[in-house]
Amino acid sequence: MEQYPQVNLTAWKQVGEGGNSIVYLSDDEPGVLLKINTVNTREKDTENDFYTSKAVYELGIPTPQMYELVMSGEHYGYKCQAIAGKKSIARLCADDTSTIDANATRMALLLKEFHAKTVKDNEWIPSRKERMLQAAQTTDLVGGKAKARLIEFVKSIPESDHLLHGDLQMGNLIMADEKPYWIDLGLAAHGIPLFDLGHFYLFCNIFGRSLRVQHIAHMTDKELMQFWNTFALTYNGPDNLDTFISDCRKYAALDIIFLGMVQTLSFSERLFLGTLAKRMLK
Repeated sequence: MEQYPQVNLTAWKQVGEGGNSIVYLSDDEPGVLLKINTVNTREKDTENDFYTSKAVYELGIPTPQMYELVMSGEHYGYKCQAIAGKKSIARLCADDTSTIDANATRMALLLKEFHAKTVKDNEWIPSRKERMLQAAQTTDLVGGKAKARLIEFVKSIPESDHLLHGDLQMGNLIMADEKPYWIDLGLAAHGIPLFDLGHFYLFCNIFGRSLRVQHIAHMTDKELMQFWNTFALTYNGPDNLDTFISDCRKYAALDIIFLGMVQTLSFSERLFLGTLAKRMLK
């Protein structure tokens, strides 16, 4: 295991907690945020998050700057730029639901700028098509003819060098003094934008029915669908909108298969997601 500088947490104050990490601030290091993974085995994931976010930053995307990989005991983490006064798009919508359409429009326009960036030969920003093909070939969420159709579909997707976020949702775009910052870029890749758009369709329209996702987004299922409808209209425009949404739905099915590769799922979750993916791929 790689050994990185140790940090003494007695000098740091916890300011947040996620599923696999805790974040801290310290008066001794103003402007620095410390994120420590709470799972000992996440060395590779922590390094990937750090270097991928650093690579995206170096492309000129507004995202917190990565400073240093560190350890706290046996736990891995990193220091990065702390963004003062930040609020996610999700929080802004929750604070005032009358702003949902305006924030959906803002996110769509910012995403078009994000997707306009291109990636050339960067080891930390891989081809999403290649990773998706790996997921399709190894998945056990679907089998038989459905799996064969899935693999052929992925093979038919054109390669592209457009930058992709990889985990697109309204909680991963924050605002501070009207300046946007994209966060949680550990799954950033390059490919056609429909990979991102399919993921977001799934988040808003399918997974948005679950209380867990509503908690993450700070919105109800109806508000999430409202956000999506305005977002889709802004991103695509009014022409061929039905075709655009149909394409997003197909790529949402691919995202389910990808989810099965990058996350640990229970038997019941795998059964549900496999059934859902087959229905959406038709």
